[in-house]
Amino acid sequence: MALIAVASAKGSPGATTASLLIGALWPRQVVVAECDPAGGDVAHRMPGPDGRPLDPQQGMLSLVAAGRKSLHAGLLAAHTQPIVGGLDVLCGVMVPEQAGALAQQWERLADLFARLPGTDVVADLGRIGAVTPQNVLLASASAIVLVVGTVPSEVVHLRERLRAVHEAHGGPVGAPIHVVVVAAPKRSRTVKEVREAIERSEVPVAGVHHLAHDPSGAAFFLGQVSGSPARTALVRSARPIVDELAAATAVFHVGAEEPAGDEPASGEVPA
Repeated sequence: MALIAVASAKGSPGATTASLLIGALWPRQVVVAECDPAGGDVAHRMPGPDGRPLDPQQGMLSLVAAGRKSLHAGLLAAHTQPIVGGLDVLCGVMVPEQAGALAQQWERLADLFARLPGTDVVADLGRIGAVTPQNVLLASASAIVLVVGTVPSEVVHLRERLRAVHEAHGGPVGAPIHVVVVAAPKRSRTVKEVREAIERSEVPVAGVHHLAHDPSGAAFFLGQVSGSPARTALVRSARPIVDELAAATAVFHVGAEEPAGDEPASGEVPA
């Protein structure tokens, strides 16, 4: 029941790929939940284990509809779907117009995701701003991961978003914030420069990590499911990041046999 919130700042795409990557490498039972009200694309980009398309009608909206009276952990399994590799995903809304159905549900979803017995949740928040509704999930997160590229304007946006997130959800009793910099495999100096820029903002972060910009590795998480992603620079660079996040959030994980509240309780990267 650790909740890992993955997001990006303005002009910095990559939250969905990072969320799927973290979920695929996660060492405990996990669900990746698409929580971007601008519209998810996992149902369009990733096939199921049998190669067939996912059902776009089964996911966040169907879960909320089924749980309109009581949104509890026992409902989740009926609304997730496995993708190739075996990772379970909760597909988000298809288009922004559908997000209205979630308007009053974000706090309930945050509470559900943070209290799942035996299962952690990686929540893909997409791009977050000052008033984006999915920000509610940051308050319940065990860890916050912000994804950024190396373009200077992206780093500037990240620094501003870092300040806002830290003030609202960080601090000594809030969730630790990790920054993941997507840069070419041999651009460690660039990552160092981003780290120094973040340090100048005086916002404390738990870590600044280097995730390899690797189109061949990312292709698998964009639906081009061929080859051996486990051997790509992307996956190799992600393993120590995921190991650190998993270790830091292990304290929040409650086994399925342990009570997690009053409500009923309810991947792997191919070699």
